[in-house]
Amino acid sequence: MQAIARFWHGSIASAFRRNGRKREHITCIDASKIVRDITEQAPASLAMFDTKMRYLAVSRRFLSDFQLSDPAEVIGRSAYEVFPDLPSRCRENHVRVLAGEELTEEEDFFPRQDGRIYWVRWAMKPWRTADGRIGGAMLFNEVINEQIKARRALADSESRFRATFENAAVGIAHLGPDLRWLRANERCAAFSATRSMNWSPSRCRTSPTQTISLPIFPRSSACDGTIDSYGMDKRYLRKDGAIVWTRLTVSCVRKSDGLIDYFVSVVGDITARKHAEEELRKSEERFRASVLHSPLPIVLYDDREQILALSKSWLEGSSYSGDELRHIEDWTARAYGERSSEVLEYIRQIISTEPQVQIAEMTIRTKDGRKRLWRFACSALGIQSDGRRLFVCIAQDVTEQKAHEEQVHFLMREVNHRAKNILSLVQAIARQTAARSPEDFIGRFTERIQALAANQDLLVRNESQGVDVKDLVRAQLAHFADLVGSRIAVDGPRLRLNAAAAQAIGLALHELATNAGKYGALSMDAGRVDVRWRLDGHVFAMNWIERNGPPVSRPERLGFGSTVVDSMAKRTVGGEVELDYASSGLVWRLTCPALNALEQTGERGRMNTMMATEGHGR
Repeated sequence: MQAIARFWHGSIASAFRRNGRKREHITCIDASKIVRDITEQAPASLAMFDTKMRYLAVSRRFLSDFQLSDPAEVIGRSAYEVFPDLPSRCRENHVRVLAGEELTEEEDFFPRQDGRIYWVRWAMKPWRTADGRIGGAMLFNEVINEQIKARRALADSESRFRATFENAAVGIAHLGPDLRWLRANERCAAFSATRSMNWSPSRCRTSPTQTISLPIFPRSSACDGTIDSYGMDKRYLRKDGAIVWTRLTVSCVRKSDGLIDYFVSVVGDITARKHAEEELRKSEERFRASVLHSPLPIVLYDDREQILALSKSWLEGSSYSGDELRHIEDWTARAYGERSSEVLEYIRQIISTEPQVQIAEMTIRTKDGRKRLWRFACSALGIQSDGRRLFVCIAQDVTEQKAHEEQVHFLMREVNHRAKNILSLVQAIARQTAARSPEDFIGRFTERIQALAANQDLLVRNESQGVDVKDLVRAQLAHFADLVGSRIAVDGPRLRLNAAAAQAIGLALHELATNAGKYGALSMDAGRVDVRWRLDGHVFAMNWIERNGPPVSRPERLGFGSTVVDSMAKRTVGGEVELDYASSGLVWRLTCPALNALEQTGERGRMNTMMATEGHGR
């Protein structure tokens, strides 16, 4: 306000200096005009009155602050007419100012008739004419409604904070950056009776310079600002010998520049919770003991896939040791071999969905190489004290029981399985051929059935004991027999495919040969095709590579032929198929575990083939 007043008086003086005439030659009208112009244009809330408190001039800010739209509403009118609800103390102030006093008020208010209340900060002083007489009053005014509102909100907030701080159910303390006490609530006194804690709210208030002596405060990390918060459980021994468990959390409050302003420490009594956890731990130990000595194989594991307990019967039945089976993945990798990932995913699904009870039969491999069929029943148990979810799996060895049943039904099941596969395949060939190429349905369908029949002829000639790869390739390239050896290279070791693999690969070769004759390398005189296969360790690989044919591009839509050469072959042998539409010619590569594709010899080979067929052919 004083700055505004100095600005106003300085502006008047400057106006006189800019005018070259002497002060005594300036008329009162000229001076009043200058004052009015300055008042009206001032960026502050100003008002100028005569000796009867009639408005001579008002600033635009004054009008907007009091929601007055036009100076004509106030100029020439008395302040008491414009504001009829002015308190009587305002009239008294006007009298004093017109008598020569200068008054200021940092915080004042007056109500309006419409119910609004204006909080203002103001300064009022008399103004004088050229001959020194008091010509009226000058009011410097500022509406501070928002400041008052903010200050009251802050006070309310501080009051709520203080009530929360003092009445909290946990101990709360504020510590300076040097770990000296700033304030603490009464709840902190509940912990002051321990031998290792020697502080209380009263002691904090009387000795604010005392440094905290808690040994659990990590000075090196918290004080240098490398961590913002931490928490821990701490056990204290009371003076009466009782043990008190607390949960301590400490966090730092930073200034705007990032430096630590103070620490907030919260201490809660968790003794009851710790006692409950101890009882739960003892109960779990009893349960674990019953698991370990169960006559049935039992495993206890958690949602982190950690094996918590294994019964002796489980270890004896599988021949593995407890040190070898620390996690679920240790068990699946050892017991299921190539099916490890499949079984692991099944177990993870149980963990994620927690079904009622899941029953499954799976063949496991013992440490000494034996294969045993176990029936598993898995279910969720509940939640451990540390938040982990528990699961239990009970097993039963049903190898001998299933072996007898399998021997009785094997032939019937195998015949039924093969018949259904052939019928489904014929149905799929008919449906897809009619859908994709209805204009030449009979020709295309006949060719595909002939390819399937060729495979079956080979299987029959070999008494369903598998098909030689070279014989299968030549059967599917019968239409191009004159090109084999010249433009078609067929090369690979002597290997026999099992029945399921021979059907899938034979159909794939038929589709590849048909496409090569219509659109690919065999449609041109210069085109060549290489058909090669190999056995690389435990992996069977087969390639169809075209070159020197017309440019190749990926088809816009995929028909039954694409399904046969890609997904059917891949699914049947449990392998991977790569189709490369290179500009030089189509490339088809198949890789899969040899166990899934090749016919095995001897009793062990027969069992392996049967397992591969059941796992991937159905």
